[in-house]
Amino acid sequence: MVSVVIAALDGTASLGTAGLMDALNKADLAQALLTGQPARRVFEVRLAGLDSRGVSCRDGVSLHPVVTAADVTAPDLIVVPGLDDDLATSFNENRRWVPWLRNWHAAGSRIAGSCTGAFLVADAGLLDGRSATTHWMFAGELHRRYPAVNVTADRMIVDTGDVITSGGATAFLNLVLYLVERFAGHDRANLAAKVLLVDGHRPSQRPYIAFGRERSHGDMIVHRVQEHIDLHLDDPLRITELASRFGVSERTLSRRFAAATGRGPQAYLQHARIQHAMRLLETAGDPIDQIRRRVGYTDPAAFRRVFKEATGLSPSGYRDAYGLRNGPGN
Repeated sequence: MVSVVIAALDGTASLGTAGLMDALNKADLAQALLTGQPARRVFEVRLAGLDSRGVSCRDGVSLHPVVTAADVTAPDLIVVPGLDDDLATSFNENRRWVPWLRNWHAAGSRIAGSCTGAFLVADAGLLDGRSATTHWMFAGELHRRYPAVNVTADRMIVDTGDVITSGGATAFLNLVLYLVERFAGHDRANLAAKVLLVDGHRPSQRPYIAFGRERSHGDMIVHRVQEHIDLHLDDPLRITELASRFGVSERTLSRRFAAATGRGPQAYLQHARIQHAMRLLETAGDPIDQIRRRVGYTDPAAFRRVFKEATGLSPSGYRDAYGLRNGPGN
């Protein structure tokens, strides 16, 4: 059996820890549940605390570890759940796990960080020089704190062999199915997906990434240009004309845009068009060609290509996944 230890973090949402543990155990039982026949268990899962006391999660939930970190030698796999949304406070409350992670890894354990658990894994130095992912909202902060880590925010799972990271709070379900496939094979992972009713084949976080902090800057010129872009997405906007309209040179506009949003104006324009297309596909029933024209794309092939690069899905596939349903009985 694969020995798995899940770290019980203080002050976090219980879902990320208890949900991960329950889902891994349920996935392990999937074959027996579906066939009605005894099946070999793959995982031995234990919840570990820093000491023998109960661990307080948010909203009055408590977890009771069955083993302490000091009693754990070198399990096959250590799983670090996500931190709380107040990242700085939660990180400081749980940083005492870092030496343990470093020691277990040195002793041969594989380490898996779920969501913002990647911050503790990175703090242990286990992601230096490697690719890693985390929830897309915190990817920039992970890179800022640990510049030696190659943060790939669009990826759902990154496996570098002895260290695995995954994105998103509920992406622990994807992590569970990935672990089942890695340690028990594709067939058992598919059975687990059916029992858990989880689509485990989401390779990317791109469909979920929103504008976020690209509007939380203080450059008023860039804000005015962004507002103009929002109102004229279906126009053939040119960066030279935008710069002239707002009284700056094209070079100055490019520099200020990159400083304020992290993107040049052309890349931002493309991003804005795709974001608007995503919202229309989610909320309107208009034909895709009509949506394409409304967001400023005259070439259907170019629109499909850029949309898929940005979201990982075709426009029709995105609508199937996130668009309006026909109604309660359908």
